[in-house]
Amino acid sequence: MYQSCFAHNYVNARERFLEAARLQECQLQSFLNPVGKGIDGEDLTMDIAYYGDAAATSVLVLTSAMHGEEGFCGSGCQVALLRDQPLLDEARQAGVGILLIHAVNAYGFSWGHRTNEDNIDLNRNFCNFEQPLRDNPYYQALHPLLVPAVWPPDPDNEAAIQAFIRQEGMQAYKIGMMMGQHVEPQGLFYGGQGPSWSNRTLREVFRAFGRGRQRMGWVDIHTGLGPCGHGEKIFVQKGQDEYARARAWWGADVTSVSDPSSSTVDIAGTGTQAMLEECADVPELTFMALEYGTVPLDQVFLALRGDRWLACHPEADDATRKAMKAAHRAAFYVDTDAWRGAILAQSRVCILQAIRGLSS
Repeated sequence: MYQSCFAHNYVNARERFLEAARLQECQLQSFLNPVGKGIDGEDLTMDIAYYGDAAATSVLVLTSAMHGEEGFCGSGCQVALLRDQPLLDEARQAGVGILLIHAVNAYGFSWGHRTNEDNIDLNRNFCNFEQPLRDNPYYQALHPLLVPAVWPPDPDNEAAIQAFIRQEGMQAYKIGMMMGQHVEPQGLFYGGQGPSWSNRTLREVFRAFGRGRQRMGWVDIHTGLGPCGHGEKIFVQKGQDEYARARAWWGADVTSVSDPSSSTVDIAGTGTQAMLEECADVPELTFMALEYGTVPLDQVFLALRGDRWLACHPEADDATRKAMKAAHRAAFYVDTDAWRGAILAQSRVCILQAIRGLSS
């Protein structure tokens, strides 16, 4: 049953992934995060499974948990693929290798954060730290409102946020929240001041498995934005040829981050840079973020803000902490069979389309 593809914690997700990969006789490799242990004392690893001809000229990459707790969804999609023999057979017959990268951010996956061990949002961390970092023009004004001194936010806090939106507009609020920032280490969407362990390790994986290929496609699975159960196909590369190819593969509903209709904003320092920079010798690189909707955006933002508040207030009582952590998980993983079924159906279609695109 498809429900068994999804786990209840990081340890269980890793076990299911490795078991499915071993049954398919995948090439396996694990990278241990030296930061420490998970919430249950477990090792934290980024696990790699490669299926297919090692010398395949085309490779499809599927990643999970770039954003920690979003890994419940991505891991489920990866396990489902490893159990889907007809789909794997199609990839092998098409000469397409499959590279699965499980738990890019195992720390956040285990501890129930979107961010890593240093509160870094990995999709804001793939920057050139030798150059001036991109400035977020709205975050400094929003920070004391987004991570307030008391929780839950009081009416004055909500009034101040609404005043900001009236003055600057909703898009400015989304940019302030989501674009990323490098000035508040305990704030939201923090991009860090240097490459994180996951950044460096992901680059190592792309160098080992990507260089020398002719074509690569990458589907990075996320949750939290858009209508519940709907997978938005988000294009974040900049080239028009790449955009046209992404739409040819995945359909005319592929949206660019620069499109006002997109549920996200144009962010800097995304993980895409790992592929673009480490596999620059590959003639054709195509990326898509597959973003599954969960709950309304205001609930997602509130959960993110609450998680940051909790991290800054270890004195919070157990009942408060438990309720807020449950709200955070619900913002990124909808625990219903209907949602899980919708996720896997759309994931399978996107993977099939990418395999055919890479082999055409």
